[in-house]
Amino acid sequence: MRHPLLHINLNNSFLLLAIGLCLSAYPAEGKEEKKEEKETTEAIPDWLARWELARVLSYQKHYEESIQSYRELLQDKPDLIEAKLEMARVLYYSDHRQEALKILNDIPPEKWDDATKIFMADIYTGDKRYKEAENLYREHLDKHPEDLKVRVKLADVLSWQKLYKPSIEEYEKVLKVRPDDKQVRRKYAFVLIWMKETEKGANELKKTLESPQ
Repeated sequence: MRHPLLHINLNNSFLLLAIGLCLSAYPAEGKEEKKEEKETTEAIPDWLARWELARVLSYQKHYEESIQSYRELLQDKPDLIEAKLEMARVLYYSDHRQEALKILNDIPPEKWDDATKIFMADIYTGDKRYKEAENLYREHLDKHPEDLKVRVKLADVLSWQKLYKPSIEEYEKVLKVRPDDKQVRRKYAFVLIWMKETEKGANELKKTLESPQ
């Protein structure tokens, strides 16, 4: 016959073991909350939030605030080329042209992203540096042949260099996809007229002036 005290101790041992197993299956509530809170707060770092803020402010045309956010970002991340390129575009749009061009000139062209290449091509166009603009537009279209907006820009700069035939070819590519684009058709007509194809140019202009059925 077992001693009664021994029976009690054995029962208590089994009870404690069961409780221990149950507790080990569930982490302490406080620790889990702290871990979750830490993961949440560290998911998006300050620099990334500031970068997104700078972009949003530029979309809203709050250029000076956007520039300030970019400056703060670049103090923390001075080697972030993409952010420098974005800030340069915002500077240019906000009449800080010289500072914008200095930043762009300090960055090798091979590190320019697509948006910056088009931006620079547009600047070259405005400065009547048409050949440089043409080269950048062509480079972009080699990678993005579906970009009709840039194709129109290429057609424009070709026409301004009196390269009428290649200009016409680019306009025709656009009109094949967008036959109802009146402005593109009018540009196309003008270049035809400059090429002395006046009758064809006149017919194209008439199409843009006809009332819709």
